[in-house]
Amino acid sequence: MKKIKVLYLIDTLEMGGAENSLVDITSKFSNVEPVFIQIYVGDSLKPKLIENGIRVYSLDFQEKYGYKKVIKKILNLIKEINPDVIHATLFRSVIISRKLKKTLSIPLVNSFTSNSYINTRYKNLSYLRRLKLRFIQWEDLHTANLADIFVSNSKVIKENNIRILNIEEKKILVIPRGRNSALFDPKNYDRELIKKEMGYEGKRILINVGRLIESKGQIDLIQAFEKVSKNNPELLLLIAGEGKFRQNLEEKIKNLGLSDKVLLLGNRQDIPNLLAISELFVFPTYLEGLPGSLIEAMMSKTPVICSNIPENKECVPKKGAYFFNPGDITELSKLIENCLNKPDNSNLMIQRSYNYAIKNFELENISERYENVYYDLLNLNK
Repeated sequence: MKKIKVLYLIDTLEMGGAENSLVDITSKFSNVEPVFIQIYVGDSLKPKLIENGIRVYSLDFQEKYGYKKVIKKILNLIKEINPDVIHATLFRSVIISRKLKKTLSIPLVNSFTSNSYINTRYKNLSYLRRLKLRFIQWEDLHTANLADIFVSNSKVIKENNIRILNIEEKKILVIPRGRNSALFDPKNYDRELIKKEMGYEGKRILINVGRLIESKGQIDLIQAFEKVSKNNPELLLLIAGEGKFRQNLEEKIKNLGLSDKVLLLGNRQDIPNLLAISELFVFPTYLEGLPGSLIEAMMSKTPVICSNIPENKECVPKKGAYFFNPGDITELSKLIENCLNKPDNSNLMIQRSYNYAIKNFELENISERYENVYYDLLNLNK
């Protein structure tokens, strides 16, 4: 099969779900040579790409947008890279890619990674932020036709964008996020040894993984944990991730007197270890794309409690998790308490979700599907 080159435009290479997923997927390619252009400041994931022999150009633009300067720089790099396909992920990169498309004949792929314009998101914004999002939606709507094809990480996101951005259904392909199941297999980890090394001996651990932003529902989780911890003094809540909501979470933890029981770990490279020592993965999010951290929990055979939003329910099989209504702190605390008191009741659920994750989200299969998108676009699969 002819080797082709795909240029990935991405806002940053920070520790977000879309960024992590794309780094993992491209690192498993067999027939596609991936090249990345990281446009704005933030390159935490760059070393991982370089380790896998993937070229990365870091532009490190400081401006929020600066499209004219960005486009001039990228056009010069495109002459050097000479890609067969351009694939843009995250909003600013997507808009930049569409501006480039006006002067280039290179096939363009855009990613859909979240439900950016649904009513739930608008409802939780201030008036000025709603106006800004309306403008972003307008710009997205009026340039979407410039992309040749879209890759959506969930059916829910595909359906919403068909309606909101007026895109033809046939132009949107659904390919979920992938994970390497071997990295999360609990057989590969000595739970008690890891606990000892981390200083968590004798603790029962709950884990949450995600960016520290309001829509992830971590404030709700902390409040639910406070209720449960009163009867479970050995309980510890670990939250792995970073974001602009950290200070709010720190204040809530302090005000509830939980400073020694709720730990904000920041961005971590050892998520498999953290899942291996955890009794529950708790995911109270209000908004998602297709949650990679939820897939990781399923692959690690960690029981899952998560909000019943459509994106989570698409990711988890029926009876594969304990679901609750987002924002219902009382319901969440009761579920945590029940799971802690009767852990054996989760065994069938754990196996069901694990089997589903292996079947649907194994990384090598997802990478192959991505490669096929590019070959189909170039009519090279015939």
